[in-house]
Amino acid sequence: MKIGQLLAIELYKLLAQRLTYASYAVLAVLVGLVVWGTWRYGLPHELQSALGDQFVVGGKVVTGPLIPLLLLEFPIAVHILIPLLIAVASGGLVAGEKQMGTLRTVLVRPVRRATVLAAKLLIAWIHATGLVAFMGVVSLVLGYAVFGPGDLILMSFQGRSVGILAEPQALSHLTLAYGLAAVAMMAVASLGVLLSVLCDNPLTAAGLTVAVLLVLQSLRLIPYFEWLQPYLLTEHISAYRQALSATVNWSQVGTSLVYLGAYVVGPSLIALGVFWRQDVRC
Repeated sequence: MKIGQLLAIELYKLLAQRLTYASYAVLAVLVGLVVWGTWRYGLPHELQSALGDQFVVGGKVVTGPLIPLLLLEFPIAVHILIPLLIAVASGGLVAGEKQMGTLRTVLVRPVRRATVLAAKLLIAWIHATGLVAFMGVVSLVLGYAVFGPGDLILMSFQGRSVGILAEPQALSHLTLAYGLAAVAMMAVASLGVLLSVLCDNPLTAAGLTVAVLLVLQSLRLIPYFEWLQPYLLTEHISAYRQALSATVNWSQVGTSLVYLGAYVVGPSLIALGVFWRQDVRC
C-alpha cells in the first residue's frame, strides 16, 4: 500500500470524526466573539493603553486586518486553545487505533510501518496547519465584512511599540505571522504523535502532550532555568511575533524556524524508531 492511499485513509478517518468539526467550530466561535467584542466595545483596554492618549490617527483604528492581529495577540488562541485541539487529535492517531484494536489489522497488510506512521504524521501536520489557516482566513473575512479595509496599526499586549502598515504590507506580514504559527503547531502535532505511539490510551497521550507543553511553559517562568529558554518549544511558539512589527527581524525568524524544524523532525524520528520496534498486541 502506497503513502498516497494511506494518506487518503487517514484523511477520511480525520474527516469522519466529530471532534474535527468541533475544533473548527470552536475556533469560529472564538473569532466571532473577538469580532463582536471589538465592534461592540472597541479595542481591548491593554491595546488602548499601548496607543496612549496622545496618539492621533487620521482614519480608522479598527480595520479588517486588525482582527487577525488580535487573534494572534490573545494568548488563549495560539498558546492554549489550538495546541489543546491538536493534542487531542494527534494523541488519538496511534493510541486510538491501539485502543480500538484496529492498528494490528492495518499492520498485517503488506505495508511498512514507516509508511503508516508517515501518513499519520502528515495528517497531524495538515490538521495543525489547517486550524491555524482557518482561524486566519475566518478572522480576516469577518474583519473585512464588519470593519472594512484599511491600514493596520501594529499593537501588542506587551506594549513594545506602535507602528502603522499599509494594507498590502499588513497582509503580507499577517501571512508570515500565521505561517510561523502553523510551523509551531506542526511541532506540537509531532509531539502529540510521539506520545500517541508511546501510549495505549488516546486520552493519556493527549493529556501528556498538554502536560509537556505546560511544563515547558513553566520553565520559562522559573529564574533558575533562564539558560534553557532559547531552546524551549514554548519559547519559539511566539516566533510569529517577529512578523507583527514594522520591520521583520529575519535573523530571529530564521533561528526560530531552525528550532521549530528540530521540534517537528526530532519527535517524528523518535516516534518512527519506537513504532518500528513496537509490539502491537491489539
